[in-house]
Amino acid sequence: MRAVTINLPEPLDAQIEQLAQENGLTLSDFLVEVSKDIIRQDEARKRFHERAERGKDKIDAALALLQRD
Repeated sequence: MRAVTINLPEPLDAQIEQLAQENGLTLSDFLVEVSKDIIRQDEARKRFHERAERGKDKIDAALALLQRD
């Protein structure tokens, strides 16, 4: 595992520390969890855009299906 030093403005540092405590986590564990969440969100965003790109030529066919009686 790698150690990282980051400089945070004091108010932000205090807020992060408080959130970590409220969630029963050490500051380190909290930042790891937040980082994992950011990565999951980014992966979901990329999957969404990939699927949207694959389906962009199928819009008319999809709309036609919805308009059938």
